[in-house]
Amino acid sequence: MATTAASPNVDILVNGKEVPDEHFLSYVVDRDMFQPDMASIVLSNQGDMYSAQKVGDTIEVKVGDGGATSVYKGEIVGIEPVYKGGEKSRILIRAMNKLHRLLRKRKSITFTDKTDQAILNQVVGGAGLSLQWKHEKSITYKHVYQHNLTDMEFLRMRAARMGCHVWCVDTTVYCQQPDLQSGPIAELSVDQSADDSGSNAALRMFSPRLNSSAVINKVTVKGWNPETKELISGDASVQSSKLGSQTSVSGSGDLGNEETFTVDHPIWSQEEAMAIAKAKLQDAALTYITGEAEVSGNGVFDLGKVVKMTANAESDDDPFNGNYYIMGVTHRHIASKAKDGGGYVTILRFARDAAKK
Repeated sequence: MATTAASPNVDILVNGKEVPDEHFLSYVVDRDMFQPDMASIVLSNQGDMYSAQKVGDTIEVKVGDGGATSVYKGEIVGIEPVYKGGEKSRILIRAMNKLHRLLRKRKSITFTDKTDQAILNQVVGGAGLSLQWKHEKSITYKHVYQHNLTDMEFLRMRAARMGCHVWCVDTTVYCQQPDLQSGPIAELSVDQSADDSGSNAALRMFSPRLNSSAVINKVTVKGWNPETKELISGDASVQSSKLGSQTSVSGSGDLGNEETFTVDHPIWSQEEAMAIAKAKLQDAALTYITGEAEVSGNGVFDLGKVVKMTANAESDDDPFNGNYYIMGVTHRHIASKAKDGGGYVTILRFARDAAKK
């Protein structure tokens, strides 16, 4: 178990076998919504001991002492050795989690009389994955066509239509509405060296961005039922947010009063139209405040969780104080920088539909 006073323990497991401490040089794990998790792991490769690793071999990265937290599970998709004399030979192992299996071929399939959950269960099940679905609506569709799309493209399209976010952990694909109501898993403050939540993560940098260009107050979705010859219409308006006391609309002043409509989705019921309207409104609202934070490395942070950020402890009216929804996480660990405190860092990518606490 490689560890120093400045960086926590890290374990790299290849096909379930732990890599010796002295072979570990660095790794980067990138996780983002709607994308397969990716890892780049650099190991010392004296005697070509890792050159024979095979595509499909499993990779796991664990951080922390004791039980250790798994921050990545995937499989090898590429191997890049660098051969040098002396003790400088190394190898770069590239890995992706199993969500990448949905990218490997295009399909044309028809689904009839199925809900989104049933459709996507079938889609991910074909790659040996299971679906964790969570949505307030269950709509049955007469006819859905996956036309010349990869399973990943189709999954993202169906998820976005209903306002769901997609990510994968090991063999489980999560397709869920963003849980913006849950409490924060950590509290980070610009004025403190460590958070108060017990996660032991020290904030190094916080860089939020407020942008009102995509903010809208209302979305209306319209369609036409060719069987009944009737107009179908559904709408959604901005509501209060648990992420902050000031909504994106109120924070944007006159610029936030815009309304928009869409007619580019085939729909068959008002319930479906309202679900699509809510999804489009949510996507627009979550662009209001975005940004990144860099903290000392910690495996507690995960996609779809909420973190409380304090940019200005002296003023509750600071628009950047409050809860943020995690859309992306990067873990970066470099063994040679461990002693100066920069060996292991975690970068968080945020989204927020409101301002202030």
